[in-house]
Amino acid sequence: MRNKRNQVIAIARFLAYKADLKIKMGNMTEEEYLNNPIGLDVGQYIDDLLKHCPEQTVDSVLKYQDEMISRLGMEYLVVVAFMPYVEGGETCAR
Repeated sequence: MRNKRNQVIAIARFLAYKADLKIKMGNMTEEEYLNNPIGLDVGQYIDDLLKHCPEQTVDSVLKYQDEMISRLGMEYLVVVAFMPYVEGGETCAR
């Protein structure tokens, strides 16, 4: 059974990561990106989403990520993103 707390944390971590990535990429030239590519670790955030959330929820988050980031705001996302996961009744920070 998936833990609702972990679902919220996984979603917040993904959205905070994507928002930060968008800001960083917006300030980079193509040459800077080619010399130092960023965003290659997005797969880890997707894996966490799939681990903690139903597939339908993951699809919705991916589809509406920009709207969700705008609506929730970075301050909220960062606070939730730094909360530890709860696994097997124990807290697990990542």
